[in-house]
Amino acid sequence: MDSRDPDAFRAFYRAHYRTVCRYLSVRADRNVVEDVAAETFLVAWRRQADLPQHAVPWLLNTAGKCLANHRRSRQRSDALVDRLGGLVAEEDAGIDDDLVRRGQLRALRAALSGLSDRDRELLLLSHWDGLAPREIASVLGVNPVVLRARLHRASRRLRESLAVALGDEEAGAGRPLRETPDLTKLQQEADHAPAS
Repeated sequence: MDSRDPDAFRAFYRAHYRTVCRYLSVRADRNVVEDVAAETFLVAWRRQADLPQHAVPWLLNTAGKCLANHRRSRQRSDALVDRLGGLVAEEDAGIDDDLVRRGQLRALRAALSGLSDRDRELLLLSHWDGLAPREIASVLGVNPVVLRARLHRASRRLRESLAVALGDEEAGAGRPLRETPDLTKLQQEADHAPAS
């Protein structure tokens, strides 16, 4: 039975939301403050029965931890973009090819940033951390068959998002849309690439 009190939590939220946002605003970019504050209050909601009487220090400590988690997730995402961007790049063959590679890298960054956190995490675990699907299933506590289906859908969504991003990138450059890079090939190359 859930013993959490929604009305008491609403009052708690109203009393402390600005304090948490003010704390985060001097430590993070403005565009992530509300997301991290929401995550902080989600933790508080889940642990409502354990909240101390003087909750502000606990809330700020929790906000700091949520911000650290957000930064680690962002760093892993950026590292994946850089790694996959390197796989998209081919041998240096001149300025035109360099411009195409840069466009592909921008498109890849845009495609990854447009994915849900769950899809991005699956792709990070697979391509950045180099885990096999059964290992990812173990990390996430998911049935391996379900995990394979989710990973397949995440890869498909990345391909679709990348195709849109490449279309925008190349349309802006006045060039026709080239063939979208094959994510399956990128996955195979990433699986066999030496760890950096």
